[in-house]
Amino acid sequence: MKSVGPIHTDIVLVGGGHAHVHVLKKFGMQPEPGVRLTLISPDSRTPYSGMLPGYLADHYSLDEAYIDLRPLCRFADARFIRAAATGFDLPENLVRCAGRPPVPFDYLSLDIGSTPRRDSIDGAEHAISIKPVDRFLDRWQDVESRIRDSNGRFHLAVIGAGAGGTEACLALAHRTRRMLASRNISHDSFTVSLLSDTADPLPTHNAGTRSRMRRALIRLGIDFRGGNAVTTGAEDHLIFADGARLDVDATILITPGAPAAWLTETGVDLDDRGFMRVRPTLQSVTDDRVFAAGDIAAFDARALPKSGVYAVRQGPALAENLRRAGTGRPLRPYKPQKNTMALISMGGKRAVLSWGPFAAEGDRLWRFKDWIDRRWMLKYQELPEMAAEESVHPDIDPMRCGGCGAKVPADVLHDVLDQLPAARPDPAILVGLDAPDDAAVLQVPAGKLLVQTVDQFRAFIDDPWLFGRIAANHCLGDIYAMGAAPHSALAAVTLPLATDPKMADDLNQIMRGTRETLDAAGVTLIGGHTAEGQELTLGLTINGFAEADQMLRKGGLNPGDAIILTKPLGAGVILAADMRQQAPGGLVDQAIDVMLQSNGAAADILRSHSATAATDVTGFGLLGHLGEMADAGKVAVDLDCGAVPVLAGVDSLFAEGIASSLQPGNSRSAQKLLAESADRPVLAPLIDPQTAGGLLAGVPAEKAEACVDALRAAGCADAAVIGSVVARSAGSPAIILGKGKAPAA
Repeated sequence: MKSVGPIHTDIVLVGGGHAHVHVLKKFGMQPEPGVRLTLISPDSRTPYSGMLPGYLADHYSLDEAYIDLRPLCRFADARFIRAAATGFDLPENLVRCAGRPPVPFDYLSLDIGSTPRRDSIDGAEHAISIKPVDRFLDRWQDVESRIRDSNGRFHLAVIGAGAGGTEACLALAHRTRRMLASRNISHDSFTVSLLSDTADPLPTHNAGTRSRMRRALIRLGIDFRGGNAVTTGAEDHLIFADGARLDVDATILITPGAPAAWLTETGVDLDDRGFMRVRPTLQSVTDDRVFAAGDIAAFDARALPKSGVYAVRQGPALAENLRRAGTGRPLRPYKPQKNTMALISMGGKRAVLSWGPFAAEGDRLWRFKDWIDRRWMLKYQELPEMAAEESVHPDIDPMRCGGCGAKVPADVLHDVLDQLPAARPDPAILVGLDAPDDAAVLQVPAGKLLVQTVDQFRAFIDDPWLFGRIAANHCLGDIYAMGAAPHSALAAVTLPLATDPKMADDLNQIMRGTRETLDAAGVTLIGGHTAEGQELTLGLTINGFAEADQMLRKGGLNPGDAIILTKPLGAGVILAADMRQQAPGGLVDQAIDVMLQSNGAAADILRSHSATAATDVTGFGLLGHLGEMADAGKVAVDLDCGAVPVLAGVDSLFAEGIASSLQPGNSRSAQKLLAESADRPVLAPLIDPQTAGGLLAGVPAEKAEACVDALRAAGCADAAVIGSVVARSAGSPAIILGKGKAPAA
């Protein structure tokens, strides 16, 4: 049930922790008119702590143990910003992020977890930290490879014997021994040590739980060394407090959690360990606008263990209080339970139950834990379709004007433009934004031709800064394809209905993203137009200059030319799936990386290898644009379907019946181009509409291999020769689907 009312309040969630995924789900089920959510997270998926040991032990797949944040944000109508937060500014109401402009907020919530504490170990950088989990998994693959290459003669040390450390140690030992056995490698020489400054594993649990875990460690041959803290670490050894030395091949660090270091610079009150002090309402004791949940929150009334159980239980309270804060209602206190039931994995499919003084273990308890964990995950993995609901904020006139009455207010526009970096001086720009007038004025250099193109988009991604970067990159594609040098641009922006400050925030974000791409391409923004409407849109008119004898046209293909494509296909179906909440976050990240890649360097390389014709692959898909080139040159193209680069993973989306809304039209057009139109269906990736797609060019066959090598060296990793130009007789088709295994239909 999506709210389409004017935006008046921004709630920014930093971190994809357990409490925040519940906030997103609740707001998706019951939107709050005029309240906009934004999630900032460095990763598009987040692990569920309850299933992480099972994933490490190889009981669960990645998809089973992770929550995909992008579909969840789509469901909540929340903006997703993939970035690492580096701090926040309370006086300015801004969250600072690495590599992008700060994000404004009215209310801010932190659910960023913690990382293993390192300050007690000199040389802790030599150990592999269990958090962040994705980075740990990348490094663990290297450790597993080393274990295989060593034929099992390997010593793994795990520092930290709390619940997380003990579970992870048992899981990794179980996983590794099974891996060695599957390869017929003896694991007698594979040793694991669990190291702790406490006398027992799980020191906060009852004696029965501790003794059961001791026996579990013995069963897996894990050497527990307690009561002697590790003080020094190196790549191949550890030193203990009593001076003893332990030779190791790799060390995993799972010590008690430490907070993000940047919290000390935010001005909020922290406890003696650096965690944010909060009231029972989950608000900072310093500022009512700032909330915290999970590991990062420290309660004055009662210190809670850093456990995912509490983060899960805080989710409903946080969602309710953020909703109440955003609508001006009194908040309610969160009341933590006195005792929590812990189900702790024991490596294999066996678990120990710890509840107050009571302890038990068994295979049935693992199945019970598995049932609980899977049921919780399904709430955030299986999302219902929701209808839209209209609403209007009382502070904003619902009878919005059209025509020039729909323009963004002048003071909002001027304030944003004043914040943008100054444009570079250019003698060809006689009138631009440095001295605005009714129109921009350009002086075309002597002997040059003016090349112009225009494109306009509805927002296809919910981060306005990122949308501006990609849209500008797309708009530059036509200029590069023509063999011109981009020079200047005019922007047309439509902003969703909101209060003036919110409009200013959105305009600032989209223009900063647009400017980042334009500035990198040496393009000056010289003017534009702003208006308000139902949704965010951006259009750009790009001006370029070209030498008459160096321009590339679609119609220059010659028989014998090789056809080169510089980027893979698949962005269209990924964006379509993302809109339907059906695209895995990793696929969307992959598409974004491709869409952000500039075609500038590729255009230079194609020209230097004597390209005869070029265009960019955009809305009409590969076949549509290739057909335009063939028709313009009165030639045919023999397309090697198996050579066409396609983004990994899109075949499953096509198999599910997902396609862009432009796909049917592209299919009808493509049928007219093909030799086998009557007998063979059009292959889905070949007609998938692309945003900021690659360049498609003809290059003399003798230069094609060198051209592809140069493209790949310049960052176009998927560049490939995908076909050849052949002569075309009257009445024959423009495209022949030639040899090679075709991409997924």
